[in-house]
Amino acid sequence: MAAFALFTLQAAFPVFPYLILAAAAGMLFGFKMGILLSWSGALTGACLAYALCRILGGEKSNNFIKKHLGYDVKEMNKEMAFWSILIARIIPVVPTPVINIAAAIGEVPFWNFFFSSALGKLPTAVLYTGLGICLFNAKDINLIFLILTAVILLALAVRYWNRKRIHLFH
Repeated sequence: MAAFALFTLQAAFPVFPYLILAAAAGMLFGFKMGILLSWSGALTGACLAYALCRILGGEKSNNFIKKHLGYDVKEMNKEMAFWSILIARIIPVVPTPVINIAAAIGEVPFWNFFFSSALGKLPTAVLYTGLGICLFNAKDINLIFLILTAVILLALAVRYWNRKRIHLFH
């Protein structure tokens, strides 16, 4: 129950990396239960953030997104929202909170948001939980170090690319 709550909290208010939490779930609970916890907790947190943004959102949030990303969420094509959310979840370029806020303010129907998020969050849950299992089962400390270094470098590269991309819109 505590792990599920951590995943929900992380998805709604991302103050610590999902990667570390999902890998830890894989190590502690095994592959299947780790995936279930990381996926369902992240989905619940995303839905919670979506609901809060629907209630509290407004022009200020839309102006923030417009200013930082150059995108007016009010003009979002509702018919393409499912695929946009799905792709944004699978390819980790757009931060999760931005997806949740944009969908809520753009008035994407809840079930559209839910199913696209459910499908889009599954690959990362599987990947990161599997990474935790690999690290837990690895006997060679050099291999563990190599895997962790590669993951950290990849995460830093994606973050750097995101920042560069966002600054292009200013």
